[in-house]
Amino acid sequence: MNWLMSPGQLLVCDLDGTLLRSDTSLSDVARDGLNRLVAAGVALTIASARSTAAMRPMLPGVDVALPVIEHNGAYISDLRSGQHLVTNALDAATAGTVVELLGAPIVTSWDGARDRVHFGADLNGGAGWFIAEKRRYHDPRLTETADLRAVAAAEQVVMLCSYVPDEDAPAVAARVQEAVGEAARVWAALNSYSPGWSEVVVQSPLASKGAAILELRQRLDLHGEITVCGDHVNDLPMFAVADRRIAPANAQPAVRAAATVVTGTNDDDGVVTYLTDQLAISRRAAAE
Repeated sequence: MNWLMSPGQLLVCDLDGTLLRSDTSLSDVARDGLNRLVAAGVALTIASARSTAAMRPMLPGVDVALPVIEHNGAYISDLRSGQHLVTNALDAATAGTVVELLGAPIVTSWDGARDRVHFGADLNGGAGWFIAEKRRYHDPRLTETADLRAVAAAEQVVMLCSYVPDEDAPAVAARVQEAVGEAARVWAALNSYSPGWSEVVVQSPLASKGAAILELRQRLDLHGEITVCGDHVNDLPMFAVADRRIAPANAQPAVRAAATVVTGTNDDDGVVTYLTDQLAISRRAAAE
């Protein structure tokens, strides 16, 4: 039996740079390929830095019934309703410290009734891109907020993100990590959508795609192999727990180096094409 159809297999795919093309669109080829996988019985889900509010318009017509992993593992959620099944939030003191250090980060949180993305009025080019993109798809979470420190004290903060010039990002991330110690996980990463600006991201140490995949597999009672597809450094934690690691040719060097399979680029629908080819191999083998 081909690996893709082996019992208990879980297939987890990243969105940006993996399933989505560079303009953030999902091609008809990718949509139809993903639906063929689901129809064939593949246990397929999504793990993204994005929210369910962003995933839904970016996956038009795709039948993802399993819970998805959002915000790099901060939540495991139902895609259709956005209901959070698992939450990994920062403690209030750590969130407050990070707001002080970063000045005016974008704060993703749960206020007790709904998801929020808080931002200040003074946005640099990188943060401006982020908010503008959310406005394009009418993200209901957007909330302009004058006092982000009050948010950190009152709400469940699952992610803080600051956009800084590329050359400054590693030092900023290191300074924040030193200040918060083991209470948070901090990393810096280039953002291909806003050249010149890197993201410095702060989350709970429990919020990672890898940990979320293991939690989700247990909840789904799947005990076969794990196959993951990703392109970015935030995908490395899920590569670390996977039996099979698939990266598109456009993936960052560290991700390509960790991959067991490198496909064509995201703009060529390389990952989905590879997966549907594997499905065809499985079906031919079953027919013989």
